[in-house]
Amino acid sequence: MAYLPAGRALLLACFVALPLGACVAGHADSTSGRASALATTVSRAIACKAGSPQRTTLDRFIAAEKARGANDEQLAAARSAYVTVSEAEMINQDVRPQPCTAEERATLRGKMNDVRAGRFEAP
Repeated sequence: MAYLPAGRALLLACFVALPLGACVAGHADSTSGRASALATTVSRAIACKAGSPQRTTLDRFIAAEKARGANDEQLAAARSAYVTVSEAEMINQDVRPQPCTAEERATLRGKMNDVRAGRFEAP
């Protein structure tokens, strides 16, 4: 069995992971879509030094989605989407860092204030 060098494997993972966020986020009205959007917002805020989430952010998001009427299968898919998109965003930022503008940083700070307050309607 042939093994890929670590760099190639990481690059391949990035190319595979890139479309995932777009696919999940394409259904923004779904629980998984909202989880993907939240993961993207949180990851970008961390990269831009515009705020960081609380340890309980994902659990509070899942509780909010349950209160909205999401079933166990939807909640599991949302948790998976959040973790997968977060990991993909982190890898992508390491491989191809994207600079942050002052305007983007300010916008992200506002969004992260909402996230920390438990308002997940429009991350």
